[in-house]
Amino acid sequence: MVRILSLRVPSEEHLALVKAKAQDIEPDYDHLRSWTRSYVLGHSKRIALDVDIVCRYATKDDAILECGSIPPLLTASLKDLGYCVTGVDIDPSRFSQFIQSRELNVVRCDLESEIFPFAEGQYDIIIFNEIFEHLRLNIIKTMKEVHRILKKDGILLLSTPNLRSVNGIMNFLFRNKSYSCCPDIYQEYAKLEQIGHMGHVREYTTREVSEFLAKLDFKVETLLFRGSENGQLARITSMFTPRFRPFVTYVARAQKSEPKEDSFKRAGEIGARHGKEREPRPKN
Repeated sequence: MVRILSLRVPSEEHLALVKAKAQDIEPDYDHLRSWTRSYVLGHSKRIALDVDIVCRYATKDDAILECGSIPPLLTASLKDLGYCVTGVDIDPSRFSQFIQSRELNVVRCDLESEIFPFAEGQYDIIIFNEIFEHLRLNIIKTMKEVHRILKKDGILLLSTPNLRSVNGIMNFLFRNKSYSCCPDIYQEYAKLEQIGHMGHVREYTTREVSEFLAKLDFKVETLLFRGSENGQLARITSMFTPRFRPFVTYVARAQKSEPKEDSFKRAGEIGARHGKEREPRPKN
């Protein structure tokens, strides 16, 4: 049974931490400054809530990977709290000075087209926040890699917009558009050249994401509905019906079956042992 939880406001401690990081963070390139300022102003509360969620599920001994960690607000905040966290991003050089000055570990990798540069079962927790909706090539390949590098029963924290939010439903019914957060398809694809990564390809309902993850051997245990809508009616509706909030975090565990070759090997050993037990004793 999947648990349904609701989160609206981050803790004051973690919000203060993220805002402090937001004041210090600067990109290496001038053309990214406007986007960076807009991002940290618009996402500080969400990232502080992400910190709350990680603290709920992680211990200081866990190996944590944050996918799509640029700008590295969450990675830097978790490191300050004493967590063992690594970031991975398509282009960490955009914030190389900040990364070096904070002694962060951020690895370069195109999560859509490359094999992740990590060992099988290396991580206890993988954070995949606001990435799923950006993937445009082969989501199956990417999420198989996530599953590969998670330990058995390791935790996936995947956050993405909730298409079935109040705004998503209103946009579909009255604006003839299918989106919850980002309405302009052209602008989302233009981000490839403007800021170095893809914008939103599409947004999903919780059923779509849950069924997709199940086919890749992730067991969704909890849905954390989060955020608040714009507009009084939307805010009131999402307050009393959390399933209609604009964002959702999927808490899922990596289910890993025993390799078939090992199973066959053990079956052979058992069969051989039973065979020996059945061998007739030599006559005197």
